[in-house]
Amino acid sequence: MKSEKPNKVKDFFEKKKDALGLQVIGGGEGLNREIHRAVIQRPSFLLTGYAEDFADKRIQIMGKTEMRYLEKLPKKRILEVVSLLFSYNQLPAVIISKPDESDDFTRTISIMEKIADEKKVPLIMSTCSTEELFTQVTIYLDILLAPEQSIHASMVDVYGVGMLYTGAAGIGKSECALALVERGHRLVADDIVMISKRAGEVLLACGVEGAGHFLEIRGVGIVDIEKLFGIGAIRLQKRVEIEVHLELWKRGKNYERIGENPPKTQYFGVEIPKHTIPVSPGKNITAISEVIAMNHMLRVYGYNSAREFFNRTQEGQRRLEITEEYLATDRE
Repeated sequence: MKSEKPNKVKDFFEKKKDALGLQVIGGGEGLNREIHRAVIQRPSFLLTGYAEDFADKRIQIMGKTEMRYLEKLPKKRILEVVSLLFSYNQLPAVIISKPDESDDFTRTISIMEKIADEKKVPLIMSTCSTEELFTQVTIYLDILLAPEQSIHASMVDVYGVGMLYTGAAGIGKSECALALVERGHRLVADDIVMISKRAGEVLLACGVEGAGHFLEIRGVGIVDIEKLFGIGAIRLQKRVEIEVHLELWKRGKNYERIGENPPKTQYFGVEIPKHTIPVSPGKNITAISEVIAMNHMLRVYGYNSAREFFNRTQEGQRRLEITEEYLATDRE
């Protein structure tokens, strides 16, 4: 199930106003405008009058270069280019980086404030440099606008590998997570796991905000992992690297026996390995989970156990054939 997150300018302003020294100096009535894109930009070309292909759905950052350019223009020209900038209906906001203390700057700002009020587009001043603004705003928007969905699962950090446990209700996901925590691994979330896609094709998992690290163990009830095992037994978030799907063992079903190229699953178009593990009495899912994690790390470092097994088998077969040829020639 996909979730809706707040993505209005006012949410961004309230969240980052202290860290970035933000102040709304115009267009305050437009703080309910939607932020549509995680990418931000500087409206340099637009200020020269070139408006073709202007990305109007992005937050615009005005640095010292843009402001000094405007300051050198006649008042009539400033009115024209600023009116053009603020005329876009889907423009979220304009942010001005660390201001100059000069009369020209003050004159330009007063013009921008008036137009921002008329167009109801937020004009925000920051005490940060342009570079810092770009970094901080991009990071925030990447998180804010990341596609996200909740799934019924458990998420555990096993040897540094993020493992997502899925399966039908009552199959044993929570019990497996508890057993892994007892062996020194770290719980990220149980029951409801929030998965989001971040920049760089990264899937990130966390629990529901404010839900804590609780496990529901059938027959026992709710237990608090942080209180029982300590702060070292939990994580707030972790990259999803493997899905482990638990299902009841089915007679006659062909399960993976070699594992050279494990099946894949995907979330938001990002593929990760998926291991389907049949559950039956006496099966140690915890130990299997640790093996899956360690084997994944070997693959990351370039070692494929299944491929190595095949190579050795083929080499043994080749040597046997050479030996048989030699013996046959010797008998002749």
